[in-house]
Amino acid sequence: MTRQTFGHWEENNAGAASREQPRHHTATGKGRSQGAWIGRRLLLLPLAAALAAAGGCSAGELADRVSAGGFPASPVPSVSPGTDASVTSPMPAGSPDPSAVPATPSPSPRPTASPSPKPHVNPAPAPGNNVADSVYGQGKPSVAGLAKPNDGRQHTAKVAKGTRAVALTFDDGPDGRTTPAILDMLKKNDIKATFFVVGTQVKQYPDVVARIVKEGHALGNHTYHHADLAKTGRTKTLQEIAYNDTLIERATGIIPSLFRPPYGSTSPQLKQLLRDSGRSMELWNVDTRDWAGTSVATMRANVNRNVKPGSVILMHSFGSKLHTAELLPLIIKDLKNKGYVFVTVDELPEA
Repeated sequence: MTRQTFGHWEENNAGAASREQPRHHTATGKGRSQGAWIGRRLLLLPLAAALAAAGGCSAGELADRVSAGGFPASPVPSVSPGTDASVTSPMPAGSPDPSAVPATPSPSPRPTASPSPKPHVNPAPAPGNNVADSVYGQGKPSVAGLAKPNDGRQHTAKVAKGTRAVALTFDDGPDGRTTPAILDMLKKNDIKATFFVVGTQVKQYPDVVARIVKEGHALGNHTYHHADLAKTGRTKTLQEIAYNDTLIERATGIIPSLFRPPYGSTSPQLKQLLRDSGRSMELWNVDTRDWAGTSVATMRANVNRNVKPGSVILMHSFGSKLHTAELLPLIIKDLKNKGYVFVTVDELPEA
């Protein structure tokens, strides 16, 4: 029995070679058989010499094995570790030259389809730091002046002088919690108030702004960023007002004529801009300080102590510290008991 190893063939016992020779012959044919075997051996020696180098054994030994029918169909070459067997293995007879056949057939070239024309789309502008970019992403606006208001509040009829009228006002909204709660309370008591809204909030809650107008309340501009306009130039001032105008108009269809400067901070320039555009500046004279987280009891006492006919009461409809929704029903009750009526700021009689 033989077993294959890397590069040579081993015999598993000393008598293996004799078992490879023909076993069946007669006395009369012995010389003829032996002569034929020798002849085949001589004929195979040249071929064996060539193959012996690849097989790792002597030419004579290989000739013996071929004549006995023991040559492996696919001799296993000697391969050192880390060597590519495809390079060192001898090629079988009749195999094509590897240099003439590519390892991986090249794909047939395909015609390149012409791309379908795409409709031209103007690219979105990159974000910027100005108000225009933060609101619309459409670049700077015209700053020649402000649009004329169309809410008709410039012509609101005033209540008669001597009427015990007060105006409830709410700044900095809208939001999704406090503003709706305030609107519910006002509706319950059939009271109209004035809301000065900030553009960043209008952008988030346009439906709440629409509700303010739908329920008959007055709406005013409180700038886009709640900016201190006494510290800004003309261009920035116009942008702060104009962009909030646009958001309000989108939500409600109106451009408000009422304006309240954040912090009550004003300047001759701002007053002139408002006059030129047909707007009125609306301040206050009773501050609840709800924005500071003041207790309901303190705010209630402050309002009752300072209110008088024509008072404009400042509250807020957006903020984390507010107790305004709790305060509102209490001061409504107190002021009604004192004979006050509630109006919007544009309905108050001239001082």
